Amino acid sequence: MPFINNIEIEKSRRSLTNTAKITVARNMKLFKANNRVDINTIFQRGAHVEIQLGYNGDLKTEFSGYISDVGAKVPLEINCQDEMWSLKQNSFTKSWSKKVSVSEIIKYVYTGQAQIVDLEIGGFVLKKESTAQALDKLRKYGLQCYFDKGILIVDFAGVIHNQGKEVIYDFDKNIVENNLEYKKKEDARIKVIGISKEHNGKKLEIIAGDNDGEIHTLHYTNMNKDQLQKIVTAEIDKLKYNGYTGSFKTFGLPYIEPGDVAVLNNDKYPDNDGSYLSESVKTTFGVDGFRREIELERKLA
Repeated sequence: MPFINNIEIEKSRRSLTNTAKITVARNMKLFKANNRVDINTIFQRGAHVEIQLGYNGDLKTEFSGYISDVGAKVPLEINCQDEMWSLKQNSFTKSWSKKVSVSEIIKYVYTGQAQIVDLEIGGFVLKKESTAQALDKLRKYGLQCYFDKGILIVDFAGVIHNQGKEVIYDFDKNIVENNLEYKKKEDARIKVIGISKEHNGKKLEIIAGDNDGEIHTLHYTNMNKDQLQKIVTAEIDKLKYNGYTGSFKTFGLPYIEPGDVAVLNNDKYPDNDGSYLSESVKTTFGVDGFRREIELERKLA
């Protein structure tokens, strides 16, 4: 389709579903036969979509998924979802009355490749619910559920899986604009809440850090007080650092995905250089050019 007006692709380690939106002109002659055409016969819900972007004919697959719906507005908007869309079309009914491992639940509702946290939870019930709905329920236990390079990741929020390649950015070369703020460790305001649930329904909670700080909640099962305190303290140490927070915008190249490491170099302030885990990437392509907006999750080095 060489007649695209605009493309937006949003990927995140926080989101259950990665999405894409394709905008094309509804009145294009290509869509017309005798001046009449039903757009929905061309772009059908559930049809496979692959988006390739690049410069000078050197294209890379940026998104693979399915059409989730076709808008009624002008210009035409085609909304797409990644592999999670197909996991919203099935249905399961099953109950686990006693404790069950997250791995057992995932294997019941999903047959693809997955990396799953070693965790047991209490009873779990599915009543005509899809794989995506099951994953959404598991998110209530503080788990992240998302696709990373075709692998389903189910683990505690903040845990790094399949840490990707390093991508180098220079403030004077390929960063177009930024909403980054450099903070000193002593100025960071962080509040961490650690919650551990027992199979009998009881809950242990540890709160540490700054009362007015940015809240980060961690969920676990069957941790004792000392174990939970160590985890909470370690999390504060990870989140309080000398470095950048926020996001920045760059050109379409170099390519980067959530989970890759953004290496930020600043010739004017070399002491501020550092490596950061990328939390989310929003890619846009259209009349305004080819751009990416990268949101940082935390500093790695």
